[in-house]
Amino acid sequence: MSALIAVLLAIGFTLSASIGSWAQEPCTTGTLQGQYVFTGRGFIEAVEPGVQRVHYGVFVFDGAGRFSGKQSSSRGGKIGREKLQGTYTLDADCTGTMTFGLILNYGQIHWDLYVAEDHKRGHLIRMDEGSMAVRLIHQRLADRHASAHARSRGP
Repeated sequence: MSALIAVLLAIGFTLSASIGSWAQEPCTTGTLQGQYVFTGRGFIEAVEPGVQRVHYGVFVFDGAGRFSGKQSSSRGGKIGREKLQGTYTLDADCTGTMTFGLILNYGQIHWDLYVAEDHKRGHLIRMDEGSMAVRLIHQRLADRHASAHARSRGP
């Protein structure tokens, strides 16, 4: 009986290790494809001290290191709508960078990117001196199904 329990435990550990390795698939720029909605907030102390900013929008990743999108913003109560474009990198450990092109008069904007294990969510933190901002991204449901179908077909 104890031999049977030992075998069942060994099978269980093997299966859980296999499932864990599937969930932690390495990232590439191709990991991010399609639309990801985002929310964000922060301050740009160097430009406008104490003025809080709130952003909602969508990024569209091309799977090859470029993105576009748009956002609605409130900067201290001043409302704006901006188009977004830029580049991104993503390393095997699911960390990377995003660089936005010119938005308003701020020049290029730099972010560090952290994609969650499921590749459907992520976090960004702004890396420009004097700025404090974070964003949360979530893949849209329709794009999740398309990405899962593309991964199941293979290269």
